[in-house]
Parts: sequence; structure tokens; C-alpha cells
Amino acid sequence: MLLVVTSNNLIVMWAAIEATTLSSAFLVGIYGQRSSLEAAWKYIIICTVGVAFGLFGTVLVYANAASVMPQAEMAIFWSEVLKQSSLLDPTLMLLAFVFVLIGFGTKTGLFPMHAWLPDAHSEAPSPVSALLSAVLLNCALLVLIRYYIIICQAIGSDFPNRLLLIFACCRLPWRHFSFWYSGTLSVCWRTPAWRTWDWSRWR
Repeated sequence: MLLVVTSNNLIVMWAAIEATTLSSAFLVGIYGQRSSLEAAWKYIIICTVGVAFGLFGTVLVYANAASVMPQAEMAIFWSEVLKQSSLLDPTLMLLAFVFVLIGFGTKTGLFPMHAWLPDAHSEAPSPVSALLSAVLLNCALLVLIRYYIIICQAIGSDFPNRLLLIFACCRLPWRHFSFWYSGTLSVCWRTPAWRTWDWSRWR
């Protein structure tokens, strides 16, 4: 996790994110029960497939940067790519951002790639769940923000912001539907108002 936040190397950042998935999966299934093992496998499979999309986006960014930089070997470093971001091919960077958003968005629990998150958090021990929420998800979010900065300088902020807004808007109706389908809404109507302010308890 420290490697994710301190590394300037795009491939190392991706590898560190993948390593956090593999290492934390054992903590999710530490109890060895059927439900916890199922949650651990679900976590591994979904996040590994998602981060594979992130790798493809990383390769696109690297290939694009290597073609415009005087020293191609420097295209592996985030700070160097950022300096040359205005020279990058907008079409390739647009495609790269889609893959990066799907890939690292899966690890951050963005809708609709968040299917692993409820099971992993509910089956993991409380300290592990806190680690997932406070550290692991934010590590992936940091990588996503780093790519977002590059993309905005390469193609402008309109497309990335619209894409993020679409993801957010799609999440709202799904949240309301799942809220209603689970029966939680009816419980809220029967609960005194002073107890319903803390919506996090109904997740």
C-alpha cells in the first residue's frame, strides 16, 4: 500500500494495486467459513478482472507517451507523462481513461463494479473491513486521480467529468431500487425520525 502512494512508476503502481488485492483476500476469508471464503473468492475474481482493464489502460498511456517523448523509457514515470500530457493523442487517452476508470474503479467500489464490496466488508473481521475502507479503496482512488489529472490535461475535463457523472447518476436509481427491494425503506418508515438520520446503519 505504501508502494502505491509513493511510487512514480505506472507499472509499479498497477502491480502494487494488484498485490493489495491478493494479500487482503486472505484476510477477508480468514475465518474459513463458507460465506467468508465465497466473499474472498468474489473479491479476488472481480477485482483481478477489473484491475486487468486498468493494466490495459496503463499500457495505452505508456505507449502513447513513449511515441511523443524524446526518451521513450521515461514514459513509464507518471511525473514525466504529466509534463508531456498536452502532446498525447486525445483519442487514445480517451480510450485509456475508460479502461482506467473501469479497472481502478472496480477496486474503489464504483458502481456498477462494486459487487464484491458488500460481501467482502460484511464477512471480513472488523479491523480488516476498516483497512479495506480506509486504506485499500483510497489507494486505488489515488491512482485513478493521478490518471484523471493526465487525461484532463490531454483532452480537457469535459469527457472525464461527464463519464464520472454518468456513473454517479446510474448509481442513484440502483441505490433506491436496492433500498426498496431489501425492505429497508419500510423499516425506515416505522422507525422514529431521531433514529433514521444515520443512514449508514441501513447499508
